Amino acid sequence: MSDPRSEPGTGFAHADAVSRLPRPHKLACAGAALLLALVSAGVGAAVCPPGEAKKHYWATSLSRAVDANIMRGLYAAVARGEIGWLDIDPKRPITGLVPGINLVLYHVGGNCYIGPDCDRFPSSEPTDDRWDEKERRINLSDPATRKIVIDDLVGIVERADKIAPANASIGVHVDNVHKLSAQDLATLFNEYLAAVAAAKDQGRISKTRKTGYIAKNNPQGFKRALDEKLLASAPFYAINENAILREDGRLNGPSLIAQAIGRCYGIPVFLKTFGSDVAYEIEQQDPKQDPIEVHVTPEMAREMARLPHIAGVAWSADEGRYHPTEFAQGSAVEPCVQDCAGD
Repeated sequence: MSDPRSEPGTGFAHADAVSRLPRPHKLACAGAALLLALVSAGVGAAVCPPGEAKKHYWATSLSRAVDANIMRGLYAAVARGEIGWLDIDPKRPITGLVPGINLVLYHVGGNCYIGPDCDRFPSSEPTDDRWDEKERRINLSDPATRKIVIDDLVGIVERADKIAPANASIGVHVDNVHKLSAQDLATLFNEYLAAVAAAKDQGRISKTRKTGYIAKNNPQGFKRALDEKLLASAPFYAINENAILREDGRLNGPSLIAQAIGRCYGIPVFLKTFGSDVAYEIEQQDPKQDPIEVHVTPEMAREMARLPHIAGVAWSADEGRYHPTEFAQGSAVEPCVQDCAGD
C-alpha cells in the first residue's frame, strides 16, 4: 500500500542536497534481451540462501526520518554482527550510513503520482482506494509502462551506489504490486535484475555491489513465484502490511503465507502493523451494544515477533503515516530446509 509522502517523480535526496539526476541510459533492445536471458538462466536453480542463522533488523519510515529509537536499535544490531536494513524513500535525506547497514529505497511501483509523474506513462486509472487523491494505478503488465518503472529503479540503485558503504547491499522497495500474478512479478523483477546487470557492465553501478529487491504485500504471488522457480534471484526480504493477530493468537491469512515464505525459503519476513487496524471484535452481552473493537497495539506487535519465522514487526499508530515508532526484533533467519511448494 502506498504512503501519501511527497511530490511526484523519482528524485533522490542526500544529506541537505536534493538533486534530480539524469535518467539512466536506455538499454538497446537486443542487449537487454541478451542480459535478461543470462539472468534468467539461473531461474530453476535453488533460491534458498545458504549460511548460518542470523538475526535481521529493519529500520523503516516513508513519511519522515526513521524514529530515533529504531535507528539506535539498528546501530546496536549491526554492532552485534546482525544484518541491518535501512528502508526509506529516496526523496528523504540519506544520512547515518555505517558499514553493516544495507540500503533499500522506495518506489511507488504499480502506481504513479498524479501530475507529471503519471504523464510519463501510456495510461493510468484511478486507484479506487485511500490514495486516490494523490496517486493513479498503472499497468505493470504493459512492457512500455514496465520499462519506465525499471529505468526509475535502475536510476535509484545507480545513485545509491555512489553513497552507500562499499559492502552494503542495495535493494528497491517496489510498492503496489499486490495485484500482480506470480508470472507478472517474475517478469518485472527479472527484467529489473537484467537492467541492473547491464548498468554494471556499463560501469554505472559497481560490479561488486550486491543488488536486489524486496517482496511486498503479495505473499501468495511471491510464494508461487518462488515455488515455481520463476525468479532469477530471491528477494532480500518480504514485507506484509496490515498484519493482525486474531483472538486465537493466529496471524491473519496473508501474514501466514508470508510466514511460510520465511519457513520454506530462509527469507527474512517483516510484518508491518498499524494501530488503526482492528485485530478482532469482542461481542458484548447486550446485543444492542456494538462489539468492542480491539486494535493492533505495540504489545500485539511484540507478540507477533515471537512467532517462528518472523524476523521482526514494526508498529505505526496510523496507516495514513508510514512512520513506525516501535520495532520488535524476531527470530534468527534459518536457511531453508523444506520443500514447501504447494503449501
